[in-house]
Amino acid sequence: MKYAIAASMMALGLAACGGGGGNAKAEFIDECVKESGQDQAMCECQAEAMVDALGDDKFNKMVKLAKAGDEAAAEEMMTKLMTDDPSIAMKMGTAMLSCAG
Repeated sequence: MKYAIAASMMALGLAACGGGGGNAKAEFIDECVKESGQDQAMCECQAEAMVDALGDDKFNKMVKLAKAGDEAAAEEMMTKLMTDDPSIAMKMGTAMLSCAG
């Protein structure tokens, strides 16, 4: 269950990534603000939480998949990562809660 929740959070966050140049984190933050209506600080916190849990390479790959319109592949990748390393789900959940708090 915790895998599904974290995968859903990641997929929902990545679904907002739609365009622009630059690095993946900046693109995620820009689109998060535009699409979700959340403030800049919340989107920055969410991006940091995902980078901390996944690392730059995996985060960048997932954003690239989402930007290409392949949210299903991004969610599948996240689910596999969390299955292979359950600490990713724990890190993401804890970090996302701290963003909301």
